[in-house]
Amino acid sequence: MPELAEVETTRRDLCKLVLGKTIKRVEVRLDKIVYHKKDEFIKSIEGKTINDIKRRGKWLIFDLGEVCLITHFRMEGRFYYLPVNAPIDKHDYVLFYFDSFSLHYNDPRLFGKMEVIKKEEVDKFFIDKKLGLEYTDTNLTPKYLKEKFKTHHTDIKKMLLDQSYITGIGNIYADEILFASKINPKSYADRLSKNKLQSIIDNTKIVFEHSLKYKGTYPNIDGNRGTFEKHLQVHKREGEKCFICGTIIKKEQIGGRGTYYCKKCQKMCK
Repeated sequence: MPELAEVETTRRDLCKLVLGKTIKRVEVRLDKIVYHKKDEFIKSIEGKTINDIKRRGKWLIFDLGEVCLITHFRMEGRFYYLPVNAPIDKHDYVLFYFDSFSLHYNDPRLFGKMEVIKKEEVDKFFIDKKLGLEYTDTNLTPKYLKEKFKTHHTDIKKMLLDQSYITGIGNIYADEILFASKINPKSYADRLSKNKLQSIIDNTKIVFEHSLKYKGTYPNIDGNRGTFEKHLQVHKREGEKCFICGTIIKKEQIGGRGTYYCKKCQKMCK
């Protein structure tokens, strides 16, 4: 599933490719991907120029002037570009045609969504989603997390996956952040000290920036996969030795998600 690092990588790559470009034609090959009627969706963006591309959590926001195209990849959605007359994959469901290339939205799991809204409604759109702070927000402090977690006697792993506290963290990065912070994923969120919360904040920044350096863990718009998987410390390393202490990495279900951690390095916080 694309998480913040993968979505931000896509945003950066798309900015190099399509900023200032005009969308000549749009083809919707599966109605359920777009919100509202297909014809209205197409009419609202054909002929529009892409002025900017922003990100909020795991959402991309294409600034088209009076309106914005908002996209969420969900489980397996992604963009990639091809020459205009290139073959269309069976999972390419929304195609954007420019002068010399086309941008394809591909989504084998069919969970992704696109919606066009008025620019003045964008802030309300995300307020309604109740997204938490970005990892770069200066308001993301131990005091902020302490206040948010104080009534949640539940696993910290589950809380990191909740987008209403820190937005953009998914399963891969929650595992990596907690390993870097030396916190057992089953530790109760309301028991974490301010020092531990500061460690989570610091390592969220470190892990995301490290992942961005290697373009995440997902196929990028040129079709090449990011290489951050080679740098994962615990995620998907069940049965392998911890790089720090040599203990075998465990996998457990926590909050319904497969969770990888080192029992020796990551202590329970009581």
